[in-house]
Amino acid sequence: MSTNKKMLSIIIVMMLSVSFLSITIFIYNFKDYSIKHTTEKAISIAQNVRDGLTAHMVNGTMDKRAFFLSNISNNQKIYNFHLYRAPSVISEYGPGFANEIEITSIEKKALETSHIQTQLIESLDDVTLKVSIPYIASSSANPNCISCHTTAKNGDVLGVISMDMKVNSTRIEGISIAINVFIIVIILLIFSIIVVNYFIKPYIKLFDDLENGISHAYRGDFNYKIDTTLTNEAGEVADRLNELSEIYKFKKTIDLDEDKIVIYNRIIQILKSKFSITQLILFEVNNISKIREVIVNTTGNSVKDIDSDLSLCRAFRTRAKVNSDDFEDICLNCDQKTKNFVCLYYSINEEYSVVLHIQQKVSELKEYISVINNYFEMAKPVIESKILMHKLKETTLIDPMTTLYNRRFLNELVESNIPNRTNKNYIHSILMIDIDFFKQVNDTYGHEVGDTVIKGVAKIMKESVRNSDMPVRYGGEEFLILLLNTTREDSVIIANKIRNKFASEEFFSINKSFNKTLSVGIAHYPDHGETIWKVIKFADEALYYAKNNGRNKAITFDKSMHKDGINY
Repeated sequence: MSTNKKMLSIIIVMMLSVSFLSITIFIYNFKDYSIKHTTEKAISIAQNVRDGLTAHMVNGTMDKRAFFLSNISNNQKIYNFHLYRAPSVISEYGPGFANEIEITSIEKKALETSHIQTQLIESLDDVTLKVSIPYIASSSANPNCISCHTTAKNGDVLGVISMDMKVNSTRIEGISIAINVFIIVIILLIFSIIVVNYFIKPYIKLFDDLENGISHAYRGDFNYKIDTTLTNEAGEVADRLNELSEIYKFKKTIDLDEDKIVIYNRIIQILKSKFSITQLILFEVNNISKIREVIVNTTGNSVKDIDSDLSLCRAFRTRAKVNSDDFEDICLNCDQKTKNFVCLYYSINEEYSVVLHIQQKVSELKEYISVINNYFEMAKPVIESKILMHKLKETTLIDPMTTLYNRRFLNELVESNIPNRTNKNYIHSILMIDIDFFKQVNDTYGHEVGDTVIKGVAKIMKESVRNSDMPVRYGGEEFLILLLNTTREDSVIIANKIRNKFASEEFFSINKSFNKTLSVGIAHYPDHGETIWKVIKFADEALYYAKNNGRNKAITFDKSMHKDGINY
């Protein structure tokens, strides 16, 4: 069930529960009110009857009281209207009329307790309230009861008047009000649903989309787009998450691009299509040779040659953003004659950096600059990898059998690049890999089959790592993988992936097939050592620890494995 349906269900249940509770309380209170109101009416009638009977007694017409009582019964719509005399009155004046002799249970109780008694009798089509009211003797009352009832004392019950009163009309009225209350609740419920759909539904939909988007991203799918009509802070959150999704898709795409120029052109295309930035120049700067190369220029203007002194470029010299709004003519050496521009500086590595010059109003760019920075930050390690790959193509650093990088490549790479990167945010993992009992392959099946096994390892290694990672044939049947900017957990996952895939690979000789296994040692730079060579040594020690403890394992280096006494 979607969040929107859950919310509507909760509102419906709550409103119906409130309406049911309200109607129940109303019916109970209305019923109680009806009984009290009818009882008060009966007391008022009883007082009138008492006064009328007193008048009959004073005038000596007590024997004519039946007509008086009948008129009251008819006028007030009272049923079973009759009197019952107390024993003291019967002994003084006689038993009364025939209908004044029979006594019911509530009349008897009223006579005994001197209190008004009521009884509600309900059926599907009728509601009757039986009321029995006692007459109490009092010498202080007006008229003075003791003056006529000489045998009675103050507080004695002289008799009881009983009557049945219909309360059907109040019942119907109560039902009518309850129905009206229910109708009002239904109207409020419909109104609430409309309000939820109009005002709250976009937020609920956004929440569902966020949940789905995060679920897709967790599975590695960043194609899910969050679509919302909201334009407030919630809409901004959706836009930012969509932006992150686009950036990750960009990263996945450029990982497979051929070279850095393709990546640069992708960034330019994004600036044009996504941010409507059309006037720009992208420079790549060689920090060592001090040569600046124009990669893209869409301004239509030529670029002045400042290669002889790159310090003339303010963005390159300061390694910071240059904003034309900061100060008039802030960059005196810029030959792009415009009052509105931004120059953004990005460091790729120690050898290369990039300067992006955008000719546009700064106010129009402010909200985009952070996103542009994100794209470049995501592209930097890939561009760096492409630069290194380009270097490799210019030299003979490839092992001809496996097409992996060779030991010479590793030497040049480590000496020229990796050891200088001491940023702790960069974690480089070294995987040292060796084929278990490889000598048996050559001895049993021959060197040609042994070469096939080595090629099989190389193939699996290349298939299991990213383009930015560097698999190396370290020597013989021993291999090395340099995982750039990866986590410790991911390095173990990759190591086991390679090991398991190789273990399931089937190799063939002339007359039989066989399987082999790998052992893997893992170490991390700079955690395990301050130089890459030391980390490689420790990865090698972890490898031999795996071999000495059963083989076909991936083991991460631990201090206990090192025996040379080097301090950590």
